[in-house]
Amino acid sequence: MTAITDTGPGQLIRWHYLGYALVALGVMTVAIVSHDHWFLNFVHVICGVLWTGIDLFMGFVIGPILRKVSLSVRREIIVRLVPRTLFLMPTLSIITGTTGWFLAKDLGFLDVPWPQFGWVAAALALVVLMTIRSRVPAICCQQICGFASSCVGQIPTLPRLTG
Repeated sequence: MTAITDTGPGQLIRWHYLGYALVALGVMTVAIVSHDHWFLNFVHVICGVLWTGIDLFMGFVIGPILRKVSLSVRREIIVRLVPRTLFLMPTLSIITGTTGWFLAKDLGFLDVPWPQFGWVAAALALVVLMTIRSRVPAICCQQICGFASSCVGQIPTLPRLTG
């Protein structure tokens, strides 16, 4: 039987993931410049589904698991999870919002009068807030704490409701 050895986490920021993010931003640029509604809609929907799906998975699956494990296990999970999502989530949120804006512009949804434009402005405000929110944990773990795993001990656990 072969034993699996863990070499521990690598460096916090994996710079080769930046290359993948730049390729994704390049695809977004091609979709915007081409003015092909199908391609622009495809990039918008795929990135939106990935962004939402990963966010929900983190919140509803990973979050409850992290609350139930010890701090040392929580630290090991966070040390491996943060480098993988550091470039992924902001890139997905930026691509989703930007392609959505250009798709709405190409389809004429930005040329509506004020009462209907309020919905467009509200959607834009929500996307901007969600994009900023997706950057806050990464900024906390990198700049405030200095290292991702040092944030783990500071994450408060929610009290369990019994009833």
